[in-house]
Amino acid sequence: MGIVKTNRWIELYVDHYEEQSVQARYRQLFIQPLQSLFAYSTDQQLATYLQKIGLFLPKTRKSRLRRFLNSDCWTVAGEQFNALKQKWQGPNVPVFLLPANEEHKRLQAELGGKMGLGFPDGIVLFISGDIEENDLKALVTHEYHHVCRLWRTQETESSITLLESMVMEGLAELAVIEEVGEAYVAPWTKKYDGHWQEEWFVRYLEPNLLRKGRSHYKPFLYGDDRAGIPAMLGYYYGFKLCKAAAERSRKDTLAFLDEDAESVLRIGTET
Repeated sequence: MGIVKTNRWIELYVDHYEEQSVQARYRQLFIQPLQSLFAYSTDQQLATYLQKIGLFLPKTRKSRLRRFLNSDCWTVAGEQFNALKQKWQGPNVPVFLLPANEEHKRLQAELGGKMGLGFPDGIVLFISGDIEENDLKALVTHEYHHVCRLWRTQETESSITLLESMVMEGLAELAVIEEVGEAYVAPWTKKYDGHWQEEWFVRYLEPNLLRKGRSHYKPFLYGDDRAGIPAMLGYYYGFKLCKAAAERSRKDTLAFLDEDAESVLRIGTET
């Protein structure tokens, strides 16, 4: 499959932007084609979820959508995807590039204005029309690494442990360093540099490492203000763990794709 021609979806949307059925057309063009990747019972439920994490809103100005159409993101993403697919011997999955909501606070503050979702059978990317080329390459690399890891481990949303989720995120960012450069890692990889507290691992992460099912450990992965859990805690620790494991074992991205999470934890925490 590779890069899906979502530019055609956006062109159709812009051409009929003034119609009263804009909400229905939005769901038809941008939500329904993604349903096979998700487990939502209605298009509206999926739309609500995708908008919550960063998809552009139905009333986004046409000028922003046209700017997105004028970008070369499909070419850049396609070249990166094809290179990685060959190098990692990974599956040929569809990649959907869609405009991000540029007013989305968390997307801008914590994720650098871009967002990706990687599944065993597809990738969805939310980006701005003026995304820098290497930032897009980094996002494609991160999410396609998830695809390749899931393809090998056969983990599901209900079977995957907190430890495996953290390792997946860490290994994906190591792949970014290897393929694009350290300057293009995600902001959360440095979030607690200089003020990390080991107590956070002991209190929040260690007792829950083998807890299964993403829905059962989201606060430990993403953080929870109300519970006092630092933001992006699991992500940050996962990256530091994988980086330490890579330095000690001298393995590259390809070698680590098949490494089980418990081995990464053991290698990364050796003293």
